[in-house]
Amino acid sequence: MTMMTRIKKPLLVFTISQLGAVVMLVYSASAYANFAVAMTTTTLIVMGSLYSYRNMIARRTADVDPEDNKDIIDMMDDPYDLYEEERAEEIEDIKRLIKEEKARQRANIVKNTTQNASAWVSAYRLIPYAFLILGFVALENNGVLNILPYLVGLAAGIPVGYLIAKELFISEL
Repeated sequence: MTMMTRIKKPLLVFTISQLGAVVMLVYSASAYANFAVAMTTTTLIVMGSLYSYRNMIARRTADVDPEDNKDIIDMMDDPYDLYEEERAEEIEDIKRLIKEEKARQRANIVKNTTQNASAWVSAYRLIPYAFLILGFVALENNGVLNILPYLVGLAAGIPVGYLIAKELFISEL
């Protein structure tokens, strides 16, 4: 897929969302400003979050081997479940291994948290959050903060950000 093709759908979503913002301009300039600031920052936050998580998952899955096909082979070797008793023992062993792994994971909670920190302490998320806060403060300081259009803009930015990020970042996986 060419870069131009990948940009067309997100551009269409962005254009439609901006048309929604212009509808708020018909109501009042204050409502437009509140809606536009909230929607834009929320869109950037969602896009940054999805991009960060995509990168984290890509890094982690690069080290993992593809799944083996034991289930398919087992179905071929034992289509009538003649060895079901042996499976019961295997299941108990697997349950014991899972419990041991959970105990090990609880012990390594700090290590796991720091591994996942790259996704939630990413510049792709922190910078849009900073713009969200600064936009809110700027609207309040200028006396144009109107909560209803602001909240509607926050809600509208979530699906817009998801749809744009889906086309740009998620669909390529």
